[in-house]
Amino acid sequence: MKFSRTWDWASLESLSVPAAELRRYLEVLLGPDRDERSKAGRVLYCEVANQGHLYSAAAPCVDALTSAVRSGAPVTPEAVSLLESVLNARNALARAASEDGSVDVAEYCRHEILSVLPHLLEQADGTDADLFREVCYLIPQLADASEAVVVFLRDAVAKLDPELRRVAADALEEAEEVREEGHMLP
Repeated sequence: MKFSRTWDWASLESLSVPAAELRRYLEVLLGPDRDERSKAGRVLYCEVANQGHLYSAAAPCVDALTSAVRSGAPVTPEAVSLLESVLNARNALARAASEDGSVDVAEYCRHEILSVLPHLLEQADGTDADLFREVCYLIPQLADASEAVVVFLRDAVAKLDPELRRVAADALEEAEEVREEGHMLP
């Protein structure tokens, strides 16, 4: 598992598992076994974004996942689901320490996820229905990100099968509301 920063694992907070042990679950989350990925995803959700509470250990988790996406690794639906859970969680006091200094966890995670959004949109082409759904669930959290989100969703509505088209249409509706309200970036 690669990280873009050297995190101070001993200072990071998670629900119950020592933060340094989360690396093992991150590797499984990107692995080939769907059942194992599902189990790892549930553990990571509980440890870093449990019931809407954001823990500082979320920062290195997002770092590892976004680093993998940047390196060209295929993203899994379970990884995208964890990213969405992190974006939905809140804790204004959560900070994570690394060699480069301390970061606001929510701000850092949002920035990192936004930076890989084009890669996620590219991989969510509808060939993996579960991945497509998870990216569509993630998009409303990032609807203010750019016009590229609206374009992606319009294309999906136009060309995918009826089930995925419904998922894309729901996400498109939310994204277009954000755009109409003037909150979307160019």
